[in-house]
Amino acid sequence: MRWDSLGWRDPQFLASRPSGERVRRFVAMLLTLQRLSYLLPAASSLFAVEQLFIDRGRNAALLGLALAWNVTLFLWVARRGWFAPWAVVIDVAVTCVLLVGVTGGCLPESGTCETNWSSHALLATGALIGAVSERPAQFAALLPPIVVYALAHAADLGQRFPAALELAVRVNSYVWFAIIVFFIRRYLAAQATRLDRQVEQRLAAEAAEAAERARLAHYRELHDTVLATLIAIARGGLDHHTEEVRRRCAADAAYVRALLRQDAAGPASGLSNGLARAVARAAGLGLCVSYAAEGVPEDLPAEVATAMTEAATEALNNVARHSGEREAWLTAVVLDGVVTVRVVDRGAGFEPAGMTPGYGWGSSMAGRMREVGGAATVITAPGEGTCVELRWPDRPL
Repeated sequence: MRWDSLGWRDPQFLASRPSGERVRRFVAMLLTLQRLSYLLPAASSLFAVEQLFIDRGRNAALLGLALAWNVTLFLWVARRGWFAPWAVVIDVAVTCVLLVGVTGGCLPESGTCETNWSSHALLATGALIGAVSERPAQFAALLPPIVVYALAHAADLGQRFPAALELAVRVNSYVWFAIIVFFIRRYLAAQATRLDRQVEQRLAAEAAEAAERARLAHYRELHDTVLATLIAIARGGLDHHTEEVRRRCAADAAYVRALLRQDAAGPASGLSNGLARAVARAAGLGLCVSYAAEGVPEDLPAEVATAMTEAATEALNNVARHSGEREAWLTAVVLDGVVTVRVVDRGAGFEPAGMTPGYGWGSSMAGRMREVGGAATVITAPGEGTCVELRWPDRPL
């Protein structure tokens, strides 16, 4: 959103703001447009064929004052999103000046009520006071312009009706503008708050549903790994004294510990769920994976979580196939806004320059990460083990 816009052309920007700010920006936009209703007709008075004012230069200067103030007010509101208290005070003062200056400059024979554009400025000020008022007592700010109006129109009040009654009739719209805008803003704010509450409830329900799906996924993984191992041992299908069974039990235990750490950390993100499943799949390959995740954001884009999960799974597959080791470490951390997943082993390693497509590097890891705006790096040497690092977003190290 540009700095000089109230955001009304960008629905996504307004939707992203708190309910109170959305209402204030919308009402500010309406008040700004309303002020054009007196500035444009006032400007036309400069080009009138007949003489409407005692001094055209004086009318032009007053119009310049009104225009300069309204431009200043618009720029302030565009930056801040709402009217500051000092802005309301200045607006009341400018309107009082216009009431005296424009009214005093009208020719008697021109018909004061028809050519006196300061009365329209009075309506704009009333709407502004009504918009910023938080309680009815603040409507006292309406009184100074009424008093100034009565003084400026002392010569033409009371010609048709008693002066007090005629004054009440003339400022009737001014007062009611304030009252109407006051209730409109309060109503919109209440509806926006109610809508936000409903959205929060829906998001909470969706989060609970996602957590339930994650729990079911965990149960299935436990059934396919830990429970399957225990049943096989209980039925005598596996000899728990063999090295292979011990490695399988160690991998299953690592997976259970990962689930416990994840539950202790609170609601899991798509990435942490995916990495936990990658640990379970690696256990099926006889790989014992130590898994730790810290600060993984819950709002990570789904395509990013999927890409990082699949790339980490392929890295674990490579450990099982090529490292000659049965132990690996999988970590996920967030630092300076960058999500980093690492897969480390202490196996045989290899010469990076001689890396072959069989390692699944080009498409399974690096390719997936590039597609989502991330990057993958491999650090290895013969006999020194391997570290695969996945980063999103891709930023210079």
